[in-house]
This record gives sequence, C-alpha cells and structure tokens, in this order.
Amino acid sequence: MSKDRKVLILAIAILCVAGFFCLLTWLAEFAELPVAYESLVRMPYRPVYVLMAPFHYLTRLIEFPADRHWPAWQLPVTSLVAAAFYVGLLVWVRVGVRRLRRREVSQGNPAPHLNLDRRYFLIRATGGTVALAGAATGAHASLIAPQRLGVTRYDVPVRDLPAALDGLKIIQISDTHYGPFISLSYLEAMVRQVNTLQPDFIALTGDYTHRTPRTIHPGIGVFAGLRARLGIAAVLGNHDHWEGAAACGARFDTIGIPLVDNARLFLGPKGLRAELGEASICLAGLGDYWEDATAFDRALDGVPESMPRIVLAHNPDTAEEDANGRRIDLMLSGHTHGGQISLPGWGPIKAPSHYGTKYAGGLVDGPQCPVIVSRGVGMTVLPVRFGVPPEIGLITLRLGPMPSCFTTRLA
Repeated sequence: MSKDRKVLILAIAILCVAGFFCLLTWLAEFAELPVAYESLVRMPYRPVYVLMAPFHYLTRLIEFPADRHWPAWQLPVTSLVAAAFYVGLLVWVRVGVRRLRRREVSQGNPAPHLNLDRRYFLIRATGGTVALAGAATGAHASLIAPQRLGVTRYDVPVRDLPAALDGLKIIQISDTHYGPFISLSYLEAMVRQVNTLQPDFIALTGDYTHRTPRTIHPGIGVFAGLRARLGIAAVLGNHDHWEGAAACGARFDTIGIPLVDNARLFLGPKGLRAELGEASICLAGLGDYWEDATAFDRALDGVPESMPRIVLAHNPDTAEEDANGRRIDLMLSGHTHGGQISLPGWGPIKAPSHYGTKYAGGLVDGPQCPVIVSRGVGMTVLPVRFGVPPEIGLITLRLGPMPSCFTTRLA
C-alpha cells in the first residue's frame, strides 16, 4: 500500500472517530431527547467522556469560560485531538507488533504468531489480562456502579426533641446532577424508591442541575413526584447557582417545594410552617459556601435555645464556619460525592473540600455539630464511581443526648 493511501486511510479514520465523539457528545450535552431515549445516549457517553476528559481539561487551559459552560470551539477541537490521539495509539501498537514479529522472523522463527517462548507468552498473557481487567473495571465504574442506588441509615439522638417527633424519618437527597451523565428515568426510579420508604420529611441538599440551564426544568421538576407526610424543603448548591439560582428558585416554587437558603421553617407534627410553634424543630438552611452567603443569623436568630435545629447546607465546609455559639444539632450536606473514587486501603482519592477528605461522605464530627455528608445520587467531573455507590440517606431522629458519634447503618 502506498504511503499516500495510508495517510488518507488514517485521516478518514481520525475524522470518523472524531465525528462519533462529536455526535454522541452533542446528543448527551445539548439535544433535548425523549425520556425513553436518554439512557441510550447517556450510558455510552459515560466511557466516551472518560476517554475525552484529559483533552477537555487541556483545552480549558486555553480558555476557561467565566460561566463554566463550554465555548463553541471546544467540542470539535477536543473531539479531533482525542480521535487523533487514540487512532495514533492504535497505529503505534500495531506497528510495534509488526516490528516484533519481523524481528522474530529474522532470528529464525518462521511463525511468530505461534511462538510459545515463555518470555513472550508471559508478556502477552500479562498484557491481555491487565487490559481485560482494566476494561472490566472501567465498564463497572462507569456503567454499573453509578446505577446501584442504596440507602444509608442513621439513628440520630437529638436533645429536647419533642415527643411527637420522636422517631421522625428524614430522607436526604443530594447531588442528583441531572444532565449528560444522569438520565431522567434514573431519577424517576429514585423518586419511586424514596416514596416506598414512607418518609415523614424530605431534605434536598443541592446540585440538581448539571452543565446547562436546560436541565433546570426537568431536573428539579422530577421532585414533584416525591411524597412526604410532613413536607419537603431544599437548598441550592453551587451547580444550581452556575445554571441560574433565580430560575431554580422559580422552578421549586412551581412544584410547591420551599427553599430555605439563609432562612428557616418550623417542622411540627402537622407539617412545615413559617411561624414558630410548639412541639417543633427548626429546619434552617444556609446559602452555598462557594456561590452565596452563609448567613447563620438569618437562619437561626430568634429561635428558642431549647428548640432543636437541623441545618441544610450544600457544602459541608460550611460546618467549619463560625456560628458564633448558635446551637446546631445536625447539619445535612452533600457536594463531595464521597470523592466518587475510593481505593481499597487508601480511601477517597480527593474531595472538593478545603479540608481534604474529612467531609468526603458519611457521618463527620464537625467543630460545632455532627454533619451527615451524602455521597450523592448523581456524578460530576467524571461519570464514574469506584468504591463509592450512590446513596440516599434515611435519618431517624430519637429523643436523647447527642453523643460525639451516633449510629450509622448501611442498607
């Protein structure tokens, strides 16, 4: 085959792969698909995005947009560069194998493909095993593990808890991230799962949207299907601010779920209310740590000292902020996703927190109050979960003194 013909075939292969990357990315990121077809696009897009991720971040070194949305040139350029790299890698491997076989022939082995020399056999067997194990692990982390939504249960003693609220069941839902990695059908299944738990109250702790304002309407609207005996309340996360806090607030208003960012409601045996009442707990919220103010005074001042307070704050780093001696019995947060990747014997690799992996997930003793950090329902940064399954929290309040650490049970 002539050199020009080889170059033409190589160029066509690169363009075809780049076109596939572009098309799948456009369908997942920008197209408005019927719910029935979303999973068909989002599932294969996850491993493709992982392959393209290094090149996305390289292009963002050139231009990091203030609104955190992709510039128009990034998708075609990234797709072309990624395609050139992976096609080139395959060609390089193929050329290397051919050179190895020619060398074997020159050394007197006329049938290198039948060579059972121990050294080459071990190299090939090891390489094949590693490749298969890597592919299987990647497929599980991207396609299977993110779908296995579990329930983490906590028993929380609360001082001064009204007897009428002893045994109150709170469901925490956080970081659903509806968008290119997460389909609406998955979130609808989550809603059905939550409803089967028959919660008394549902706390939504932020990041319902991902990567585009188009995710606001369906990504928040899905919560209209939630059912809780005493009510539902929510706070916004950083992604919701990036896509439009006002639009997110308006969408919550249309489905009848109140936002409590830097505000509070009171939860009693008859439900949520704005006015202070007897036999209640204060259900307060704080603005997002990254994108909003955290106004402890607006959330908690004026509440009787004897009244229990549960605070919703998307980012768990909020627990390190000085509450100026204000009583907080429990903080519910999300944001860190458990790091999404946790290695055996090592733990989470990294979490988006100023305090390392302290607030990666689960129950944490904060400086002022215990914090339950949800590992989240969805995914961000990379569409993978390894050793960190998605979760919803089921928190049961009990009357009693708050110890330094309370009970966690995995379901």
